[in-house]
Parts: sequence; C-alpha cells; structure tokens
Amino acid sequence: RGHGRVNNNRAAQSPRRQAVAALAHTAAASGIAVVSVPARGSSAQCPGCDEPLSRPGGYHTAWCPGCRVGGNRDHMAGVNLAKRALLGRSKVTRRRGQMPTVRVAEHAPVRRCRDKNGPTPSRPRHRRVRRSLPTVTPRMGVTPKQYVPASQASVWDTVKPAPPHGDAGSRATHTPLQSATRVADSMRSM
Repeated sequence: RGHGRVNNNRAAQSPRRQAVAALAHTAAASGIAVVSVPARGSSAQCPGCDEPLSRPGGYHTAWCPGCRVGGNRDHMAGVNLAKRALLGRSKVTRRRGQMPTVRVAEHAPVRRCRDKNGPTPSRPRHRRVRRSLPTVTPRMGVTPKQYVPASQASVWDTVKPAPPHGDAGSRATHTPLQSATRVADSMRSM
C-alpha cells in the first residue's frame, strides 16, 4: 500500500501550505491570481543578466560582477520568482483542486527602468515660521469647566466574603450569608 493520501494530508496541513492557501484565498477575494512557480535555481542567477551569481560574503549574500548588483540571496530569488511568474503567464497549467502552476522556468534579462547611478538629491523643505507652540491664554471672566469624577459604587462592596471551608469531617454548622441578589434587591427598595 502506498502512503499517498497520508503524505498529501501531511503536506496540505504544513504551515507553509496553509500560508499559501490563505494567501490564495485573500488574493482571490481581491481578484488577483496566485501562481505557483518552480523555485529550483532561483537564487543562483542574476535577475538582471541571468549570469551565475558569486557569493563573496558566504551563503546569504550574492553579487553579480556584470551588473554590479548585490544583496541578500533571498531578495535575488524573489525577483527571479516574480520574473518566472510573469514570463510563464502563457504556459500555466491548471489542475482541478490545485493552484495554477508554471512548470517551466523561463529566463530573460530584466531591463533597467531608469539610470540610477547615484543617490536621489534631497529637496528643500518648507521651514516653519514658528518653532514652538503658542501658549494658551485663558479668557477673561470665564471659569473653566471642572469635572469631578463620581465615586465608584458597587453592589459587591456590600457582600461579605465566604468563610474558609473547615475540615471535611467537621459537623459544625455555618450560618448561611445573604446572597448578592438579596442584597441588591434590598438596596433597590431603599
């Protein structure tokens, strides 16, 4: 016997699969399609020129000498995954009960949208004339409203706490205390 059903249920109940299902549900409510793309090799190539990335700082950082682009390996992989989803829009396979999937990983260079060779210059901001807040002067002849908080009254202040329980084998009898509802009713009749 195979364990297909057991493993399918185990995979469907994993936190990652639950997060994907929740994301797909939320996106479907907004009218956005969620597509699954192959993740293999997504952090190995540069998103700009599709050349292999070098890892000078270890496993977590990646650097492309051709594009002079570097950063976190996961950020590079995220750009590559988005690129695969956009390039594979025409080759989406749909199975019943599953998310749409792009089976083939296509590669294409990403063009720069603008020349960004230096930092963006800062714009001059409007300087305020008054640096501090003005002091509030009270109006003449007007007394400010003063709020006095009401005293806290409660029905439970009049109820005495229950005495501690004696031994289980004790034959001593305790006089019952008044219940809270009886005390509340007596206060209403006053």
